Amino acid sequence: MVAEGILMNKIPFTKMNGAGNDFIVFDNRDGILDNLDLKAFVKKICDRRFSLGADGVLVLENSKIADFSMRYFNSDGSEAEMCGNGARCIARFAYLKGVAKEKMIFETKAGLYEAEVVEDRVRVKFPDVDLSKIQLDQSYKFSEELEKYHFATVGVPHTVFYVDDFSNLTHEKIVELGRKVRYCTEIFPKGANVNFVKVIDENTIAVRTYERGVEDETYACGTGAVSCAIVSTLLGKVKPPVVVKVLGGTLKVHFKIEGQKTTEIFLEGDARVVAEGYILPDGWSW
Repeated sequence: MVAEGILMNKIPFTKMNGAGNDFIVFDNRDGILDNLDLKAFVKKICDRRFSLGADGVLVLENSKIADFSMRYFNSDGSEAEMCGNGARCIARFAYLKGVAKEKMIFETKAGLYEAEVVEDRVRVKFPDVDLSKIQLDQSYKFSEELEKYHFATVGVPHTVFYVDDFSNLTHEKIVELGRKVRYCTEIFPKGANVNFVKVIDENTIAVRTYERGVEDETYACGTGAVSCAIVSTLLGKVKPPVVVKVLGGTLKVHFKIEGQKTTEIFLEGDARVVAEGYILPDGWSW
């Protein structure tokens, strides 16, 4: 009877990742998550030791204005406006589930996005970015190492710092410096993601990112890749399309600078389905 009770409360999920940025994906069109405290639920199931583990959770829901609606939760349970790699993953998920065709439009808290699925790769089109909202060559002494930064909001807020190499930037150092910037409420009242960028050539950059909400370095950050590519182009360091090398692989960012706007912004990369199954109450009730 106990086993039957546990199995009755099982919730279907899909595990996906885009360039190593991993997510637990739920189809909530029928309200299977509606009776849960989502913040607490997400925080529990993203724990890599006691539950499934992930950088975040994607929830597909019905939409009245698009093919579907995407909700994104960081691993700490906070809900964010947008996630670039998450958007690519949920687009492929929607296609595989028959929710949308190869080309689709979906709703997020940051607005409407378009996506196209080509086998295991997905291109997501971002809304135009007003250049007046990008702040270049800003100064603030976050630490002895971090003073000059750039800032852009591409769905979510991102800071950009340039480094000559990553040899001294261990994972622990990324986390240490990232937290100093992310929690500097004097400059960023709502926090910010923190990107460290190395320019490789006129079309290629390498990026390592500390993500707000995950509160750790992740293998990839889609909105971070887009932010770094645009900022690097505005500074004259690269030319689009920009190849972005991240810990989990390679992303490609296409865009145009037209007047005071960045237009035709596309984030392209893999979106892999790695597992499907059911999460049981022991996965979130501990």
